[in-house]
This record gives sequence, C-alpha cells and structure tokens, in this order.
Amino acid sequence: MIKKIIIVIILWLFTLNIACSKTREPAVAGQWYPSDEKELTQMLDGFFQNVKLDEKAKKVEPFGIVSPHAGFVYSGQVAAYGYSLIKDKKYDTIILLGPSHHFLDNVISIYDGDFYKTPMGKVPIDKKIVSEILKENDDFVFYEYIHRPEHSLESQIPFLQYQLQNFKIVPIITSTRNFDLLDELSNTLCNIVEKNNKKILFVISTDMSHFHDYFSAKLMDNQTLNLIQEKKWDILKKNVLSGKSELCGYYAFYTFTKIMEYFKCDKNIVLKYVNSGDAIGDTTSTRVVGYCSIVFPKARQTQEEELLSSDKEYLLDLARKSIEYYLENQKILKPEKPKAKILNEDRAVFVTLNKNHNLRGCIGQLMAQMPLYQAITEVAVSAAVNDYRFNPVNEDELEQIKIEISVLSPLQKISDISEIKMGIDGVWIKKNFHSGVYLPQVATETGWDKKTFLESLCAHKAGLSKDAYLDEDTEIYIFQVEKFSE
Repeated sequence: MIKKIIIVIILWLFTLNIACSKTREPAVAGQWYPSDEKELTQMLDGFFQNVKLDEKAKKVEPFGIVSPHAGFVYSGQVAAYGYSLIKDKKYDTIILLGPSHHFLDNVISIYDGDFYKTPMGKVPIDKKIVSEILKENDDFVFYEYIHRPEHSLESQIPFLQYQLQNFKIVPIITSTRNFDLLDELSNTLCNIVEKNNKKILFVISTDMSHFHDYFSAKLMDNQTLNLIQEKKWDILKKNVLSGKSELCGYYAFYTFTKIMEYFKCDKNIVLKYVNSGDAIGDTTSTRVVGYCSIVFPKARQTQEEELLSSDKEYLLDLARKSIEYYLENQKILKPEKPKAKILNEDRAVFVTLNKNHNLRGCIGQLMAQMPLYQAITEVAVSAAVNDYRFNPVNEDELEQIKIEISVLSPLQKISDISEIKMGIDGVWIKKNFHSGVYLPQVATETGWDKKTFLESLCAHKAGLSKDAYLDEDTEIYIFQVEKFSE
C-alpha cells in the first residue's frame, strides 16, 4: 500500500512539474514557415540539398553564424548555408542573439522559461547560463512579452533542430540601442564562454537592407558585406546609424563583434547573399529585403589549411598502430608517406591517452620538428611508454585506452596574461631552465579560472613558485590546438 502511495505521489509531482514548465509557443509557424512537422522537414531537406560550398568553406568549424530571419520561402535557402556547417557536430549550448521588431524598452531580455517550441518539438533553455547573465545587470531581464511575438530567434530554431541533437539554447533579444549596455552584455558573454566547460555556438539573427529597389538593395548590401569582411566595425557602426547600411539585427551583431574581437575570431566568410527579388525571381520589385549567411570560424582556423575528417581518422589510426607496433616489436613504426599535403607538413602535436576517463599518458612537441604523420608515430609511443608519471602501457590494456590528438598552431609570445583566452589558448611558461605546458582543454576539463590555471602550471608543471608567471623574466607563450579523438 505504501509503495502504491509513493508511486502516485511521484507521478503527481512529475505531472505538476510538466504543468508548471514555461514554454514559448511558436508565434509565426504557419505564416513564416510550415506549421506541419513533415512539411517543414521536407522544406528543410530541399534547402540543405541545394547548398553548394567550396571545400575550404566545408572544413570550417563555426564560432558564430549570422543568419537571416524572414519567411523561409525568401530566406530559408540562405540560412541553410550557415547551418550546413554544423551538421552532426556537438554543441552543448547555442546562444541566440537577435533584435526585437516590436519593442524598444532599453533592456536586454533573456528568456528564462523552460523551452522554445516549434513544430519539430521543444528545445530546452540553458537555465544555468541564463541565470548567470541575468544576475550581472539590472537591465538584463526576462520580459516574456518581448519574446512572445518575436520571429528573429524563432526562425533559427528549426534549422538547429534539423542539424543537431541534444542541445540547449540561450535566447537573447536586444531591445535596446544603448551601446554601453550592449558592451556589458558582450563582456558578460565572454566571461561565461571562458568559465563554462561547454561547447558554445553563437547565432546572430539579422536581415539586411529593407524595401529598396532590387539594384539599390544589392549595392547597399554589397557595401555592408565588404565592411564586415574587412572588419571595419567603426565604419559599419557609423553607416548603420546614418542609414548608409541596414542590418535590422545590428545591435545584436554589434555585441557579437565585441565577442569575436575578444576571442580573436573576427575572420569571416560570406557564404551566401541574395535578396527577396532573387528568391522569387523578380528583379523589378521596388521593395526587396536582403539576406546573408556569414560564418565566423574559431580562432585557430585562420591557418591556410585544416585537417579533413579523413586526415583525422588516418592520424588516430596511425597513433594506435604505432603503439601496437612498438609494444610488439620494441621499435618505432615507419609508415608509408601519405598523399595528403597537410600530413606531410611540419607540425607540432600532442597525444593524450585516457583510460576509463582518467589520464594515462600525455607527451608532445611544442614546436614542429618533422612531418605530422612522422611526429604522430613518435609522440604516440612516447605518451604510451615514456610519460614518467605512469607505468608503461601494456598490450592487455590498450583496448581500454582512448586516443586524443592535439595539433598545435605556432607559439606566440605574449606580454600580458590578459591575452590568454581560457579554453581557447594553450600556455607554455618558461623561466631559466624550467618550463611547463598546459593544453587548452585543461582549463575546460578542470573549470579553473585563469589565476588557478597559471599557478598550477608554474608550480606543478614547470617546478617554479606558483606566482612565477608574474615575474618579469618569465616568458609566456600561447597556442591553439585542433583537437580530435577516437
């Protein structure tokens, strides 16, 4: 009897929790895009099938995407270009920044409910990050009435649902033109990205010129896109304020430019531009609207060439075969030279071995000494048998070990620790004959702040006093990595 009562109470509490959850219902389904899930999915199928990107663009891992928010028949194909780059990638949280088309209340409204809903289902809100933002400023608020009718963020969510699984969102609407308040928002978001052990993507929602003739719209929008590509943010701001450029989501985009600058991610690629005249095949219209899709790659992707997924698979397989070969023959494997150009470039690399989610070995090269494929064979073996912190790996446990590879960018000497971006930069610290290094992932895996990170690096890796990073004769270098694992 008692067991039955407990079950009834649990079910009642579960039902009560569902009833009390706050869901932002779709405002423009059936108008801006289909309200039927099957019809909407078929429309998205068509958009993504028609995306045509060059090989360089396909390799980009986005830090942020600028995407339009008009009716899908007009802007959906353009939006698909940016979202094509996140297919099956793992993002914990998507931070959505967009304008309010209905209210200008000099606030920034962050949705603090439980879900945003579309015909494709509900997307949960990242309540932890929302809470962190709301407590930073009295003008960071949750005004439900601002979110309820707004289409700028809602229009992005079906694309995210189509491409991703198991993600949360932080919907932010900039109902303000106060640049000081927008600067505070950008600073807050930078701090959140640094301290949260999450993979975060930014999506900025904006259309371009509004209600000009076809050719005037193209001229204005091309000039705006040139300013964005050339990172002339001050001129862009001046032009938007004077009406020479038009971005209805400019104040959200302005916030993102500050975040990009902080994380050194302000390189961008314009993937697609059309206006509504192009979309419906009418160049005689006098009231067209412009749409663009722009991707901002992660900072480390400013190099000439990045690894393809096939290159990564090759290197992971080579690392495992190299360890197996050494354990069996007690000598380094000499693999055939691969065809891919990037695998034959001199690159610095680290190999990390994890067993049951615990570190089992990690050794690498800070500076490029040999072709990448050769470096992998040597470093993988060293991580397995030469890491003084662990006993050598044996053949019996090799199946339980997961291999992670970090390919390094060139070292960059810095003069101030404020230049270190936690979770983005690895750090090598050097003083006299002492030195130590932490890869970027150490910060995200531990959750350390910058001070704790540097003190640990000095004391536990370099054998220095914990505050040696403050000494004038201490050299500090940063680098970024391209990390991938089995």
